[in-house]
Amino acid sequence: MPHTVEIYSLPDCPHCKNTKAFFEKHNIEYTNYDVSDSTLAKKMIEISGQRGVPVTVIDGKEIVIGDDLMKLQNLLVGDEVPKEAPIKADHELAIIGAGAAGLPAALYAGRKELDTIVIGGAIGGMVNQSKTIENYPGIPDVPGDVLMGKIAEHAKSTGVEFLEDVGISIVKKGGIFEIETLNGNKVTAKAVIAATGRIPRFSGAKGEADYFGKGVAVCTTCDGPLYKGKSVAVIGGGNTALDMALDLADMVSEVHMIVRSKVKGDEILLNRLKTKKNVIFHNGYEVEEIYGGEFVEGIALKKLGGGTISKIFKSGIEKVPVEGVFLGIGLNPNTAMFEGLVEMNAEKEIIVNENCETNVEGFFAAGDATSIKAKQIASSVGEGVKALISAYAYLKK
Repeated sequence: MPHTVEIYSLPDCPHCKNTKAFFEKHNIEYTNYDVSDSTLAKKMIEISGQRGVPVTVIDGKEIVIGDDLMKLQNLLVGDEVPKEAPIKADHELAIIGAGAAGLPAALYAGRKELDTIVIGGAIGGMVNQSKTIENYPGIPDVPGDVLMGKIAEHAKSTGVEFLEDVGISIVKKGGIFEIETLNGNKVTAKAVIAATGRIPRFSGAKGEADYFGKGVAVCTTCDGPLYKGKSVAVIGGGNTALDMALDLADMVSEVHMIVRSKVKGDEILLNRLKTKKNVIFHNGYEVEEIYGGEFVEGIALKKLGGGTISKIFKSGIEKVPVEGVFLGIGLNPNTAMFEGLVEMNAEKEIIVNENCETNVEGFFAAGDATSIKAKQIASSVGEGVKALISAYAYLKK
């Protein structure tokens, strides 16, 4: 019996697009509600208790928050036999990750006619969350998902196999890598390229976890429009935070920038942000607590290194009323599945040499999950290509 499926989403939200792609892949009919409409946004919040998209309602009762494809699979598809051919277990090469490093590696693998599988939960990765990318050579001012979409199409045209799933464990036995995924797929390969990128970092402030999805967010493209006309805070002083503030400044009433020491992002972004009259900098502070009722109502700031300003209470805490808190304090390497297999540095980045080789024979790594200092889309693309060339040489020796 067909299900009634409704999704509350925003047009530019990559997680919303990911969910809709799942529906379309499985021929599931759905009704989309664009929460750019404040009435629909209010309805979504009442239904889900969430101030973030996507929210999917199944048969008027089951609510799925975010692009939880595993839960959607269980609720809507169950044990349905997939229409596409089953995933082949044995490959020459497995690329784990389908972002700025993994997709170029896949493109070159296809051109070299390697038997390759790409394992990635969201094609495009974190780049999809960038509203505009200004510094990709030759393609200025391009939305992140558009850029990644072009690279993905190019890679798929070479015939490499894609598995939309998430790797959770990997071991090496007798010269062969065995990979297990979240959905229970098991894949083996003679060589592996790890290109899992990075994931948002949390500040650890009191209340942060409790209010995630209820005012605390990590994606302005996804959730920024829900704060139109409201006062929000952005935590961080690097490029991630500056980009977030620039996205939000044209939507919200005020943006409070909470910076522990000094702004460390690119001067061009900082100068652009300084032209926004609704951006307020709080330099030398950290967020002690995120507080509120059902949703975020404010943040408590602690002054670092002494000093006072007029709003500081005797306790040394300044309270700033905001309805949204966006975490722009950076990203952590997404390398948990590789712990115990490959050498990492103190930051849990996979240590690689100039050829993207690790201390494990046949295991290569590329992009932001590695120890290379450059964390840029363009450099990740190049590293992905380098990793593939090294993997090819290893496989053909």
